[in-house]
This record gives sequence, structure tokens and C-alpha cells, in this order.
Amino acid sequence: MRDNYRKLEGILYNYKNIKAEIKNIDLDMEDLQQEYTGCGSITYEEKAAPTNKFNSSVENEIISKEKQISYLQNMRDGKKRLIDKIDNALDALSENERKLIELRYFDKLHFKEVAIRLNINDTYCMQFKSKVINKLIPMIFIIKI
Repeated sequence: MRDNYRKLEGILYNYKNIKAEIKNIDLDMEDLQQEYTGCGSITYEEKAAPTNKFNSSVENEIISKEKQISYLQNMRDGKKRLIDKIDNALDALSENERKLIELRYFDKLHFKEVAIRLNINDTYCMQFKSKVINKLIPMIFIIKI
């Protein structure tokens, strides 16, 4: 449970970065799809073999790009699922609970500043944060029995 607490805090602190990474992955995939070296007349890596197998530079380039695009898509999809889980969990929180998460983790404000904005004292703010994080853990992580 303690590991999930720290893991969730790390994810919340990096929420905006994860969203930026998703956009950058989309841009990288777009670049890969637009970029094309084309084929030259001959390359020395092309070899004919007695089995009539051959290596084509165009074929190798296309296979390499497909692998890169597939890897980027898998990485992007994983990050999107994580963001969707967080967004769904945050929707289940009350107004004050959500505001606490946004101020503390997304805006990275200190407890005193968060407490002032929520109109509560600092000590209660820390306890409230722990309560909210513990409430979010089962919504984001599948707890194994």
C-alpha cells in the first residue's frame, strides 16, 4: 500500500509532463510517417544468396519505421490509459479534494499556500492530502488480494 502511495504521488507530480510526452510522441510518429529516404540505385548491403533471398534497402527502411511507429504507439497508448485513469479518479472526488490535488501536485504549491487557498489550516491540509491519496489508490491501481 505504501508503494502505491508513493507511486501515485509521483504520477500526480508528473501529470502535466505525461500529457506533454503524449503530444510529443504523436509529433514523433507524424515525423516518422512523413520522413522517407526513398530508394537508391544500388547499395552494397543488398546481397543475392543461393536461396534467392535478398535484402532491400527500401524494405529494410519500411520495416524499421513500422517497428518504431509501433513502439511509439504502444508507449503513447500506455500513457494515455494512465492519464484516463487519473482523470476518471479525479472526477469521483469532491470539489475540495480535487482542488487539493490540483494545487498540490499539478501546480506544485506548498502546503501553506494550498491551505490558504482552501481556507483550512496546514496540519489539516496534510491529513486531508493523505486521506485523498488513499481514496485514489484503489481507483487507479488494481489491488491484488
